[in-house]
Amino acid sequence: MTALVNKHKIGKFKELMLDFPLYIISRPFKGFDEMKFQGRGSMIYAVLILLVFGLVRIWEIMGTGFIYIEFFWEVPSVHVPWVLAFAYAPIALVCVANWSITSITDGKGKLKEIFLVYCYALFPAIVCTMIAIVLSNYVTIDETAFVTFFFVFGQILLYFYLFLGLLVIHEFSFTKGIVMVLLTMLAMLIIIFVLALFVMLVSEVVGFIITLIQETETNLL
Repeated sequence: MTALVNKHKIGKFKELMLDFPLYIISRPFKGFDEMKFQGRGSMIYAVLILLVFGLVRIWEIMGTGFIYIEFFWEVPSVHVPWVLAFAYAPIALVCVANWSITSITDGKGKLKEIFLVYCYALFPAIVCTMIAIVLSNYVTIDETAFVTFFFVFGQILLYFYLFLGLLVIHEFSFTKGIVMVLLTMLAMLIIIFVLALFVMLVSEVVGFIITLIQETETNLL
């Protein structure tokens, strides 16, 4: 009985972490359709793939071959919080921008579904990046094009599957999907602009308060 339970758990884990992601890669329209209407997508997988993505980004900075990056460092120094921030911020930005646009353009996808689509679209990009990192440590100068190919191909696959997934969950046509992408990019720019303005305003207020405190202390002395 215990063996059957363990076998079931292993099978369920395999389905969650490998079978369904590979199914989406081979049949993206059907896979994303089942994600939306049959609930096959998993938040557990999404969180795990984000953790893997963050680790791969750190590995990319520390482990990419010096022949490819054209310089050598004895002890790579990585500011992990900044690396993770720059890795995860675009994901949050795309999800929020797309949800804000599609919610006013009759998009059927929820914020959770947009997030799941992005996470599942990351799978082939992560694999290609890992291959590129490994290759970068073994190629010669004349062979660095192979490393670039895998880095670029991974990004192309990410945007390709992300676009198809958003089409399916929002139930958009191809033409409406292109408009959705353009509006999402516009929304991203607006969000970045507003955030930059907010940060500048906060820094100005903090600077003013610090200056005021310093002047007060000087006057008291």
